[in-house]
Amino acid sequence: MGYHIEADIHSLLSNAVEKIVNQALGASRQNPGLSKQLLSIVKIISRMDSSVRSPVESRETVLRVGSLELDLIDRTAKRGNRQIDLLPREFKLLKYMMQRSDQLLTRAALIKDVWHYKFVPETNLLDVHMGRLRRKVDGSNDAPMICNVRGKGYVLSPTTALSQKFTGTAEAQAHGRLSPTKSNNV
Repeated sequence: MGYHIEADIHSLLSNAVEKIVNQALGASRQNPGLSKQLLSIVKIISRMDSSVRSPVESRETVLRVGSLELDLIDRTAKRGNRQIDLLPREFKLLKYMMQRSDQLLTRAALIKDVWHYKFVPETNLLDVHMGRLRRKVDGSNDAPMICNVRGKGYVLSPTTALSQKFTGTAEAQAHGRLSPTKSNNV
């Protein structure tokens, strides 16, 4: 019982901190004179967020998977030299996936841990967000990093050779059990 209350409080605090940080960063972009003040506020909030963060979360400030990089302080992403503009939920989703790179992430786990739902809704919410994230991360000239394992979930990996790990053989990819490119339903 205590764990659920703690998780709910953590979720509420994290969402509030995210909104404050996004508002502060947006305001500092509109009025550069506020930058120093807001940057110090963001740093304080960021420290507060780290003190309420779950102990299993990493204290890293930059996550890297292959050529993909996510700066948790500046809330920026890039793949190689290409900047990636992410919405707040896409940022959370990518952060979650990068912290668990090369692992199969089920739809249920993604809905529960990124959206903090207590149930898995019958919706295409995850598909829509994952489709947007894929288009941003996997550019037209990039090898795909986000793979859809049909009927199971998603994997973020620096290499497409990961397909054999989850499907057993390269032929499985040809039969549609793993899709390293955009899936038909996204």
